[in-house]
Amino acid sequence: MQQAALDSTVPVVWDYHVIFMYAGSGGCLVYDLDTVLPFPFTLKKYAAQTFRCDLILLPQYHRQFRVIDAKIYLEKFASDRSHMLAEGQFIAKPPDYACIRTTGEPNKH
Repeated sequence: MQQAALDSTVPVVWDYHVIFMYAGSGGCLVYDLDTVLPFPFTLKKYAAQTFRCDLILLPQYHRQFRVIDAKIYLEKFASDRSHMLAEGQFIAKPPDYACIRTTGEPNKH
C-alpha cells in the first residue's frame, strides 16, 4: 500500500523504510508518509494491509525490523541518499525534500 507501487498487487521492496509509531492510551498508531492508507492508522490495521507473506520474495529481501527510540532517531539518523545511486546515477527519482541531516554524529543510510 505504498505510493511508490505501480501495481498494488506487487510488493515494494525498500532497502529501509522509516515509519513513526505512537503508543498512546488508545493503542499504537502508525504514521507512514509513503503510504496510500490514511494516517494515523492503528498498528494492527497497518500491519494487516501492508505486510504480505515473505514467501514470494527472495530470502535477501525478507523484511527485518529495527525499533528505535525517537530521541535516538532524531539525534543519529541521516541519509545522504548514496544508497540510491548506481554508478553515480540515481536508480529512481529521489524525494523532492532535502536529505535528512542531524546535528550529532550521524548513522548514515
